[in-house]
Amino acid sequence: LKITHMAVGDGGGVLPTPDAKQTALVNEKRRAALNMLYIDPQNSSQIIAEQVIPENEGGWWIREVGLFDESGALIAVGNCPESYKPQLAEGSGRTQTVRMVLITSSTDNITLKIDPAVVLATRKYVDDK
Repeated sequence: LKITHMAVGDGGGVLPTPDAKQTALVNEKRRAALNMLYIDPQNSSQIIAEQVIPENEGGWWIREVGLFDESGALIAVGNCPESYKPQLAEGSGRTQTVRMVLITSSTDNITLKIDPAVVLATRKYVDDK
């Protein structure tokens, strides 16, 4: 299983209840390659997937999040606290990091790879390095 993309959506205006039978988000607003995929250094049974949404994208609410494999199949779905993602044209654009945590019984046999050609870094990350 290769997890390659994360999508966010607005849930069609309401906070959706995730369903194991879902094959898509209720109302997807953005899908992009993962920025990071890593094992939580504080808890080795958690895998963290991360996407950075640039300041020039937005104008919608984030209420749902999903992870997709290389074939485009939805392999994990969840809801999240409602958050408005403004875009720069609205006068208050911001870079927003969205993370989804997957809990596994063991990460011993999991190999995590990320394509360095699609990684975005937040200003804070660059400044800290």
